[in-house]
Amino acid sequence: MEKPDRQSLPPPSSRLIYALGGSVVAVMVLGLCLGLQRSSHQRRAADALKAQLPELGNVDTYVSSDTCRSCHPDEHASWKQTFHRSMTMKAVEGNVLGDFDRQTIVSKGLQYHLTRTNQTYWAQMPDPDLLMQAVERGRDSDLGRIPLVDRQVVMTTGSHHYQTYWVESPRMKSLLQTLPLVYLVKDQRWIPREAAFMRGPEDAGRMVTQWNHHCIRCHSTCWNPGLSEESGMLETKVAELGISCEACHGPGEAHVDRHRNPLTRYQAHLDDGKDPTIVNPARLDHERSSHVCGQCHGVFIPKNHLAMKVAKEGVQFRPGESLFDSRYYIQHPQEGDPQERWDDLKRNPQFFRERWWEDGSILAGGREFTAMSSSECYLSGKMSCLSCHSMHDAPPADQLKPSKLGRHACIQCHDEPRYTDRVTEHTFHHSDSHGSDCMNCHMPHTTYALFNGIRSHEVKSPRLEGSAEHGVPNACNLCHMDKTLAWTQEHLTSRYGYEPLSLSGEQEKIAAGVLWMIKGHAAQRVIAAWHMGWEPAQEVSGVDWIAPLLLPLLNDPYPVVRYVASRSLDSVWPEKGVTTTLPYDFMAPAGERDAVYRSHREFLGENMPVLEPNPAILVGKDGNTQQAALERMLKERNDRSVTIKE
Repeated sequence: MEKPDRQSLPPPSSRLIYALGGSVVAVMVLGLCLGLQRSSHQRRAADALKAQLPELGNVDTYVSSDTCRSCHPDEHASWKQTFHRSMTMKAVEGNVLGDFDRQTIVSKGLQYHLTRTNQTYWAQMPDPDLLMQAVERGRDSDLGRIPLVDRQVVMTTGSHHYQTYWVESPRMKSLLQTLPLVYLVKDQRWIPREAAFMRGPEDAGRMVTQWNHHCIRCHSTCWNPGLSEESGMLETKVAELGISCEACHGPGEAHVDRHRNPLTRYQAHLDDGKDPTIVNPARLDHERSSHVCGQCHGVFIPKNHLAMKVAKEGVQFRPGESLFDSRYYIQHPQEGDPQERWDDLKRNPQFFRERWWEDGSILAGGREFTAMSSSECYLSGKMSCLSCHSMHDAPPADQLKPSKLGRHACIQCHDEPRYTDRVTEHTFHHSDSHGSDCMNCHMPHTTYALFNGIRSHEVKSPRLEGSAEHGVPNACNLCHMDKTLAWTQEHLTSRYGYEPLSLSGEQEKIAAGVLWMIKGHAAQRVIAAWHMGWEPAQEVSGVDWIAPLLLPLLNDPYPVVRYVASRSLDSVWPEKGVTTTLPYDFMAPAGERDAVYRSHREFLGENMPVLEPNPAILVGKDGNTQQAALERMLKERNDRSVTIKE
């Protein structure tokens, strides 16, 4: 072979540059190929996602929040920070909070293998259709025979406290069913779906649920299940996932068309912003304004003649309309209510028990409109949701206007001197104390959802009838956790002239908070346990006595009670982590939880400070917790089944 003339070759330095250049070209080509491959994967993933998601955006007269942003950037930006916006989202990178890095979760003996591939999220899981059938039949023995299927996770719900996920049915196109797991955002861990909710042992049906006809109603904008009577199939569509601009302001097409002309936009400013083509809830009367929020935050069913129309054509309400035109809003009957209310309760007592306390006050979170609309402040006054809340001018956690915190929320209407300058005449508490914060007395945290006590939105004065007869927690004893109902009654009768009630021996001698937490049913226990960790209650009642009484709840039959109790225990006893080498896990098997409980109890028995004797909180003459009395009360616990439909 003829050798090349050395003179024809480039010098060594040039050859190096050529070699490097070739490598660069090769890397660029390889990068381009990989980029194209990734783009191809992403396109296929996006196409697969699109095929499984409800049809988005193809709804007459709805234009989407992206369209609103061009003229209303500030409002769009503030809305985007809210948890309403992220209520439901596509399962894409940035939206998915759960750990899908090759996780294996076991629930009820069933395995879920979670993986992430090419920016898509997958679950190898028991066939959701067969799982739902087995659960509905109550046949746990069938669970082990359910085959595994690979399903792409296509949608998320929630982003504040926890997040749940949706997959498509293997058999029915567009039907979305739960991945029966929940990801706790703060704890950064997975738990079975049934452990995330307060649910009775027999309520296994909540393990699997369907989005298209259930969650869609409050987690999307302009929803339509799209039921076909002919085929029985679903052609679900929504204007937008999550609670977007048009959920509150109504469809925006006419508004956009009108304001394409700059002169029209300028004229709108001269007209003080009044515009018949769009709804501004702040300009509605207090009832119609509250109906905008009440379309989700209430207990309702479609009116009978509209039930099938809703299933086939979707939501029949538009902002600015009256909710009562298309829906029957359910209230727990009270004295003087129409007979039809009492008939509702008689026909379906379990429905009410899952949403209301026995005295008719709201128990389940997410029902704020139902509670508020039974309040005199709404019925006889002008209070609306917007009296305190704002979508655009408040922090996202609770969306309370900064100017409406504490007493300021109430004195915007109740501006008499005894509520402003001479507040102690009304509250009998120091003016800057927790007892003079109107909401602590008139809107106590007696509602439950999402591992938290939530303020009741049924604004009313503290009463003892519900506590005496049914054990419903009352505002006074949720701050004064160490006081008895007899103590509370003495103050209410002497200060406000209430008629005294007949109380049981325990109600006269044992602190109400202790009775609710130790002997109460699961709803009472979780509310009492939450308040044991509530800062105002700790300041008023002290904390030294609480830990031994919270400890038994680490073994409670209900996971949500265990979780809340453990969190409150952390706040009153930060040192508990050093008492045992066994970390507490509220989802651990009973034996492991019991070992931690016993270790904690032994440590407390040796290290608790000696307290002032106080039989109301089970502190004996020796200054120690009366363990025998505590054990006796635990054996008398109300173990009736409790499910809360939050």
